[in-house]
Amino acid sequence: MIRPMAIPRVILELQDESSRETALRCLSRFLIEIREENPRMYNDAGHMLYYSFGTMSILLQEILAFLRKMVEGSLKYRSIKRIANVLTLIQANRLFFKGPLEDFDNICAVALSVIGIMCQAREPKIIKWAVDNQISEACWSCTDTGNELTRVIGMHILEAILRNEYGMSYICSPMCDDLLTGLMKAWREMITILAKSQDYSPRLVFHVLRCYMLLCVHDRGFSAVLSYLLDPMLDGTFIESAEKFPIIGRLLDELLMTIGGNVQQLQTHAF
Repeated sequence: MIRPMAIPRVILELQDESSRETALRCLSRFLIEIREENPRMYNDAGHMLYYSFGTMSILLQEILAFLRKMVEGSLKYRSIKRIANVLTLIQANRLFFKGPLEDFDNICAVALSVIGIMCQAREPKIIKWAVDNQISEACWSCTDTGNELTRVIGMHILEAILRNEYGMSYICSPMCDDLLTGLMKAWREMITILAKSQDYSPRLVFHVLRCYMLLCVHDRGFSAVLSYLLDPMLDGTFIESAEKFPIIGRLLDELLMTIGGNVQQLQTHAF
């Protein structure tokens, strides 16, 4: 681990292409190690990175170089680790993960966490940017095939989007039927897994329930929830999680009341 007094020197080494990769690795490791132990030093390091001359431009150039390799199909594991270090530096004052991931899950988790930080304030301009740049589709992919961490972050972003009128209208639009259906199927698969092993991730149960509740305020969203909701969400399968995590129990109760109070109305409209 580099010493705090050496941070300015290592940041300067980013300017030199020959020493940049090593500097990125050292700074990334340093930030991860001190995040919990010394939050003040962690924040100070983030400020130094942001305000040091040319550093943010260098980090953006690294991202562009990575994207070119990705388009060309010439990515290697070394490039993946390098971009993960870059993204760790960019989000220096708000890390979402505590340990290393492997291969593309690493890139996906770190990149998603940056977007998650942007979306968590739920500013309309940010949510519109996320929707217009197909972040909803990216989160769908992550919840469908990602690991636990990428799924949790993806669900967190989707929740922020669904809390916004523009985001809700987009996801529930007839033009985005594939997206809504895909999300429902991905969440159904997650619930199937979670019902068999509830210790896998209570956080996922929490986020799925929150997203179900949000969708229930929209006619098309409610119809989708009703069509794809599995018995484990209704038959007491998650009672153990509900007892251990009261917030999950409250969300389950709210979902049951919402469905019970709206099914008759939905059927009436259908005829």
